Amino acid sequence: MSFLQQEQLYRVEITEPCNVLGITGTTAGYLPSPESFKKGHFGTLPIGTKGWIVKKFGQKYFSPDKDQEGLDLFTLAEQPFVLIPYEKVEGHYKIIS
Repeated sequence: MSFLQQEQLYRVEITEPCNVLGITGTTAGYLPSPESFKKGHFGTLPIGTKGWIVKKFGQKYFSPDKDQEGLDLFTLAEQPFVLIPYEKVEGHYKIIS
C-alpha cells in the first residue's frame, strides 16, 4: 500500500462527545458555518456519528461518513471530507460491523 493511499481499518460509532476544535480540512483551517454556532455544539463530534478508522500518510484518523447530522459543526458544506486525528476520538467509540 502506498503512503498516499487510504486504508480502512475498521468501522466505528462515536459513543461520547469528542472535542475536535482546531482540526483542519484536507488543505487548510477554517471555521464551521454560522448555523453550527446556533446549534450549540461548535467543535464537537456528536454521539452516534459513524465512520471509519483509517490509515493515511502513515497515521491513523477518523473519517466520518458523509451526510450525517452534525458534520456541519466542523466541516465546510462544499468540502464534507475530513480526517480527524485518531487522538481526538481514541476511547470515545465502539467498533461496529
